[in-house]
Amino acid sequence: MFLITKTSFFRRAKFLQKLLKYNATSVPNHPNYRLGPLDGSPGDTLGLNNWPHAWYRYEQDSLDPLAVAFHDLSYYEPTTWSWDFGDGSIGSIQRHPQHHYASAASYEVCLTVSNINGTNTHCKTLYLGVSAQENPALQSQIRISPNPFADRLLVTLSTNLRSPVCRLYNMTGRLMHEERIVLGMNEINTNSLGAGIYFWKVMSNNDLIKSGKIIKINE
Repeated sequence: MFLITKTSFFRRAKFLQKLLKYNATSVPNHPNYRLGPLDGSPGDTLGLNNWPHAWYRYEQDSLDPLAVAFHDLSYYEPTTWSWDFGDGSIGSIQRHPQHHYASAASYEVCLTVSNINGTNTHCKTLYLGVSAQENPALQSQIRISPNPFADRLLVTLSTNLRSPVCRLYNMTGRLMHEERIVLGMNEINTNSLGAGIYFWKVMSNNDLIKSGKIIKINE
């Protein structure tokens, strides 16, 4: 018969306390993160194929905004990569390529990845050197509601902007209200404004990001 002495019990308890202390808030280690099922292994009980999934991110050069570095983030073990930079160039078969565009414009960049099981493609639009008002992806991140509105106006900002503000102008172009906004939902009190038509603008560092027209009513 195995007996646990009082000394051995407290030694084990002390060890467990140290283990929790040093590992409870540490970064988890997932060496096989998103590798998918290993075909033919005992763990692949469903017989699933490891189809690849294409994904990537990109970074513009801080000194040359037309120079872009692409970083592959695809998972489920792709073995080949094919890039279409959207400007009619040859493209690239590197995993993490760099590309320099000839002019400012919007480009649809597609990454296709493959392995022995299949192929997958992911595309996204890059807006290089174009104004904020020509960028529909950025425009969709700013919403003003409701319209018409009464005493409260909601400004929803889903992207980070530098020093963003919302301004309301009357029909003659006079600034009637200005308020600093933050990421997320912002509620603007408009009790001081009379009923009528107003023009709104969302600015970032005094640059116009999005504008529109809205109507205030009396309840």
